Amino acid sequence: MAKKSNGVRVVKIVFRFIGLAFLVGGGILTFITYDFMDNALPATGSVVSVEVNYGDDSVTYKPTIRYIDYAGRKQRGETFMSSSSYNFNVGSKVNILYDIRNPEDLRMDTWLATWGFGIILLVSSVVPFGIASFIRRISGRTTASTRRTREKRSFVENEEEMIEIPSKIKGLVSRESRSDHDREKNYIPTVRRNR
Repeated sequence: MAKKSNGVRVVKIVFRFIGLAFLVGGGILTFITYDFMDNALPATGSVVSVEVNYGDDSVTYKPTIRYIDYAGRKQRGETFMSSSSYNFNVGSKVNILYDIRNPEDLRMDTWLATWGFGIILLVSSVVPFGIASFIRRISGRTTASTRRTREKRSFVENEEEMIEIPSKIKGLVSRESRSDHDREKNYIPTVRRNR
């Protein structure tokens, strides 16, 4: 029983750790995005090149975009993150947001590219916390039913050890008189009533 309890505890800790990691990661990404958006300006740029990365089962693209900033200077930079949806042709026009403090830091002007990943991680953190809570609730019910079963067994074992007391004097016999009764077979306790 102790091994099962320890296993449940480990699973709860793992799910809470995953939820905490999602929460912290989402919080960091959301804070970085907030800082970026606080200093970002929109622009229209053209794709100069696209870096292609091949994974196990997917392909991601990271375009380099040339644009003109608010001061009229030519700038270029890569997008903040790679994506499977950034498969642009060289020379195509795209809407971007760039950081005025660092013009090479830019993002596509879409909700997913700016806020999406941080918000998704924050919302996803609820799932592991919910699973850990569900496991705690289920294991709590199991523990309570196990405790009740043990109490019933204990009560049955104690009931077998109980002595029979005539109904006239039930409740008036002390523990000392029970031990006396156990020693002597024909012993009947004396009951005195206060007047």
